[in-house]
Formats: sequence, structure tokens, C-alpha cells
Amino acid sequence: MEIKRIIVSRTDKIGDLILSIPSFFMIKKMFPQAELVVLVRKYNYEIVKNLPYVDRIVKIDDYTHSELIEKIAYFKADIFIALYNDKFVSQLAKASGAKKRIGPLSKLNSFFNYNKGVWQKRSKSVKNEAEYNLDLIKKVDEKRYNEVFELNTKIYLGDENRKAAETFFKTYNIMGETLVVNPFIGGSAKNIKDEEYASLIQRFRDDNPERVVIIVCHISEEERGERLVESIGRDGVYLYANGGDLLNIAAIIDKGDVYLGASTGPTHIAGALQKRVVGIYPAKATQSTTRWGIFGNNKVKYLIPDKNNSKENYKNPFFDKYDKFMEGELLNYIDESFILEEGEKN
Repeated sequence: MEIKRIIVSRTDKIGDLILSIPSFFMIKKMFPQAELVVLVRKYNYEIVKNLPYVDRIVKIDDYTHSELIEKIAYFKADIFIALYNDKFVSQLAKASGAKKRIGPLSKLNSFFNYNKGVWQKRSKSVKNEAEYNLDLIKKVDEKRYNEVFELNTKIYLGDENRKAAETFFKTYNIMGETLVVNPFIGGSAKNIKDEEYASLIQRFRDDNPERVVIIVCHISEEERGERLVESIGRDGVYLYANGGDLLNIAAIIDKGDVYLGASTGPTHIAGALQKRVVGIYPAKATQSTTRWGIFGNNKVKYLIPDKNNSKENYKNPFFDKYDKFMEGELLNYIDESFILEEGEKN
């Protein structure tokens, strides 16, 4: 059949959205003549709006339940693909009336609403989230998928984002090699404590007086960020608290040389920008690098503090046994990343 319109839904967090970009790219490459409509949360709109192969974006937060059901039906899509499934997305798939409705078969509602579903037990975490997503795209037409396959994780910054980063660097006269650190995450995975980030950055600045540090966070975490900078007590440490476009943080990361962070959205943004990344990740399967690691970028080093702790308490948001030795490992990873980055530039 002729494919005129395809809806792809990914309606959860920033990192999940970044790991869906290869799927958006592939479905458009498979059907370049079709209109690609992407459903996202409002806070992810800025990332998707710059993707040149996405034709239309629907921010699901802008509509009531009934309004969105009506809008999806109005599109008369030929294919509906849910990269993430919940009860509401399942309802949208059915409301689309698409001849092919593809989604992960895991919850009971998915068996009724996806006629071309893919059995996925993602909780086993044997693949990266991006690979689980691509398996759903392959289901549309495996032959066509294999013929044109290309891995593309690229995100695009706007001129306004680059200008915001340039202004910040000029305002504080930031020059030379830069470590960008994102210390605050939403709690979806374990992290080290603020005071442990402070100790790490103190040692980094003492050992690398020629290199600067930019701590990035959302404006809602500005006071916490200011306390962290104050506790570090070193010059050459700056705070960028973003109250604007999400891609402003991406532009700061892009201007930096090395990125450090736990498992969170900006870490995946750094990966998509092909930066050198040092990540702090848990060993637990559902939070691990296998499932949630950077995808499509091999310039990544991971510290896994609970790797050898079989009794790790995963109700604790912080690692049980992060210590000075691990801090030293992180510093070594950061130094190695700077050396490799410098070599690439030369």
C-alpha cells in the first residue's frame, strides 16, 4: 500500500527521546515520501523541532484527552508506531485507525491495540533502549529496513542556542579547555552526592588550573547549583542555570571539551553531540549501561560504583560505597578524555 502518513509516539523523558532519534531517522529514510508526525511531551519539543526529517510535531500536553484522540483520528495515518507504551498511548494507536499499529507487546492493553506488535521484555535490559526502539521500526518492513539502514543519532542546535552559549562564555571570559558537569538528575538512576561532586571538582581544578568547569542545571536547581559552586571554593568554576530552550544546555555542552554526568537527559545529549563523555552509571540491569548507556558514540568511559557490591541498596538514590579510589578513577577518565580530545583536534 502507499504510505502517506506515519505517526511515531515517544512521550516520556529527555533521555528516552534522544534514544528514539535513530528510529525517527530510519522510518523517514524507509518512507521518504510519507509525512512523519511525531508525538512528544512539551519539554522535548525543542529537540525534535530541529530534526530536518520530522514534518510535524504534536505536543500531547497541549490537548485534553478527548481533543488528542480526535486529532490523531483526523490524521488518518497509515502507520502508527509507539516506541513507548502506556494505556493512553495504546488508546491513541487504536484511535489512529492506522492499518499497521506497531508497539511493544508487554502490557495487556497492547495486545488489543497493536496488530503488528513486537514482544519486548525491556525489563530484562539485554539491549540498549535505542535498539529496542529500532526493532519496532524494523517491524514495519524488515526488507526495506535492512536495505537502507543507517545509524543517525544527530541533534541540531539553532543559532539562538549557539548565541546563548557564546554569550555565557563571553560574559565570564571563559577560555581554554572546559569540563561540563551535570550533577543533578531526576532520580531515575543512582548518582553520587553533591558533596562528592564538590570534592571531585576541587581535585580536578587543583590538578588542572588551566582547565575550567561549567556546572549546568535547570533554573529550578539554581540555588542548589550555587551552593555547590560555593562549597567547591575554587575559581574557574561557573554555573549555567538554564531557564530557556533545552538546547541552550546542549550548546554549552557542545562548546565544552569533555562532559561528566550520571544517567540523565543531558548525558544522552552529550553523546548525541559526539562529545567525549564520562558517565556515572549503576550496575543494576534496568539502570545499566547496557540498557541506558550512550548510543552511537564510542567516546565514552563509565564508572560503575556498585559493580562489585551485590548488596547495593537501590532504594538509596546515592551509591552505597562510592569512595576516594573511585573519585580517582573518575579523574583519570576525565584526564584521558581531555588528552584524546586534544589529539583529535590536532
